[in-house]
Amino acid sequence: MMSSEVSPVREKILWGVLIFILVGIAGVSTWTWLQGKLQAGAPIRPPAQSSEPEGSVLATFGVVPDFALTERSGRKFSKAELIGSPWIADFIFTSCPGQCPLMSAEMSRLQKVFSRETGLRFASFSVDPDRDTPEVLSQYADRYGAEKDRWFFLTGPREEMNRILRGFYMNPVEEPAFHSIRFVLVDSAGEIRGYYDASDPTAIKQLAHDTKTLLQGK
Repeated sequence: MMSSEVSPVREKILWGVLIFILVGIAGVSTWTWLQGKLQAGAPIRPPAQSSEPEGSVLATFGVVPDFALTERSGRKFSKAELIGSPWIADFIFTSCPGQCPLMSAEMSRLQKVFSRETGLRFASFSVDPDRDTPEVLSQYADRYGAEKDRWFFLTGPREEMNRILRGFYMNPVEEPAFHSIRFVLVDSAGEIRGYYDASDPTAIKQLAHDTKTLLQGK
């Protein structure tokens, strides 16, 4: 009587045949793709994965806390002045030698990218209010070409700045060097819609995409 079990040798042969068939199919598909490219005169390279930003619906992370701070101009500035417009926030200090100049340069670039979107605002909160007086912030803002009616630089008592940080769901800052390097996207109602690593080009591209989404009222 023949055994119904497949012998180890026969099993190896069957697997070998299966692999050979699969490789053959893959080869035919690749050759067909190459022929199409050659006939179209297109460069021969495999299709790359899309690097376009994700188009998913923006999440909601909570509401920005109320605040009343001092703007670089010396005037009082509250959250109410930002209601009605989407805005991008970051947390910096003017004597920062590392990430802050990069963040401010990126914010300046975003200001130019959205130069025609007059409804968009920008807000930079100082995490070193002891040194970042309105006068110091004004000089720093001029260095990055900040438009006075669009990009606001805000300072206040340390306890108040830390309260605001917590309201943005970020850690309070005891040493200015240890602060978040994320941009925060806020909608016209004051709700937080996204966080973006300022050192990641892909995240910045996503921020620009999401900002356009808010400006279109989606």
